[in-house]
Amino acid sequence: MDDFIIIALNNLANNESVLTKIMFAIVDNSLVKGGVMMAVLWYLWFNKNSLRSYNREKISLTLYTTILAIFIGRGLANLLPFRARPILNPEFNFPYELYGLDTWSSFPSDHAILFFALATGIFRVSKKWGLFSYAYVIVLICLPRIYLGFHYPTDVLAGAAIGVFLIWAISVLKISRRLEKKTITLSIKYPGIFYSCLFILSYQIATLFDDSRHLVNSMYHFFK
Repeated sequence: MDDFIIIALNNLANNESVLTKIMFAIVDNSLVKGGVMMAVLWYLWFNKNSLRSYNREKISLTLYTTILAIFIGRGLANLLPFRARPILNPEFNFPYELYGLDTWSSFPSDHAILFFALATGIFRVSKKWGLFSYAYVIVLICLPRIYLGFHYPTDVLAGAAIGVFLIWAISVLKISRRLEKKTITLSIKYPGIFYSCLFILSYQIATLFDDSRHLVNSMYHFFK
């Protein structure tokens, strides 16, 4: 299935294709990817229905889970057998090259894990916005990565399953309720500090924690 889909998309991909240019324009654009998803979460946070329901608790749990999701995604990619990205496979004959990710395993997709976890968290708050988020993640976040050969379809499917499972699994744990209530208490008691931290967290989620990962990696090499 992987090879069939990649070959089919590969026949469409070329440097001069308008579709390919569009895919390259959005594939690593944090505003298009995480920016839109985080805007939906902030909208739901300040929605009047969230003030008289448990929606804010659900949103706070979603944010915590995304932090866990990125660690799990990177951990699985490092622990599981290495899988080279489709674009590095000469059999597919992609008309462009990918730099910087040749040492990063393709399976599972950390983009799919993170953004499907976000979409599932949004779905728990609002079915309408949840369906929009699922469609948005599939079409504008995951599809370009498959089209350009960054991931196989099964990389994305596995990542999506992990992201959805994480949200639903953590939501049934008793500790989640205590964490949610504590977060809401802090947002009321210390709104300035809370929303400053929420902004930083939102920014990191929108960029897949790239800045944080680069900082940790730099510190690791410095002390090593």
